[in-house]
Amino acid sequence: MVKVKTGILPFPVPICIAGTMINGKANYATYGSFGLLSPRPEMYIYIGSQESRHTNTGIKENGYFSVNIPSEEQMQKTDYVGLVSGHNTDKSAVFNSFFGSVDKAPMIEECPVNLLCKLVKTADLPNREIFFGEVLESYVNKECINNGILNFEKINPLLFTMNGPGNASYWKLGNIVGDAYKEGKNILKS
Repeated sequence: MVKVKTGILPFPVPICIAGTMINGKANYATYGSFGLLSPRPEMYIYIGSQESRHTNTGIKENGYFSVNIPSEEQMQKTDYVGLVSGHNTDKSAVFNSFFGSVDKAPMIEECPVNLLCKLVKTADLPNREIFFGEVLESYVNKECINNGILNFEKINPLLFTMNGPGNASYWKLGNIVGDAYKEGKNILKS
């Protein structure tokens, strides 16, 4: 093993675009810190970013946010809404927005997966805010579902890697290599 510098992310992570309303307009920002906390019985997720993000203000004021999973096709726009700040750039027209049952969290039509989340907790870390949300509604593009099963090849989620400051890349999923909750049973049998 080789020790590497802090700031290198040794594995890819999914990237998401958070959506919220600010001053009556949709605002979107790219978040590289995102993940699932609990898939059932209620689904909880988290997103995290620098404290100064304009989108963070909308999340705290509204108590709702959306998590939109972009595909490779949305890479340029995903990168763009992460590069510019909503403090001085109107990002409401970058994507086509739609709403679920709550009008405080715009979702992105172009993204294959969208989650409407209710803010349940905020945690402050040095220079970071982490938002914990309960997923209230989930939307998936119908072209990404085969016989009631999600087709991740069609969803084609955008992944993010960081190999040090100024050296980050986007990736896409590879091939299925095994079945979860089944592969380890071979060891149990022996």
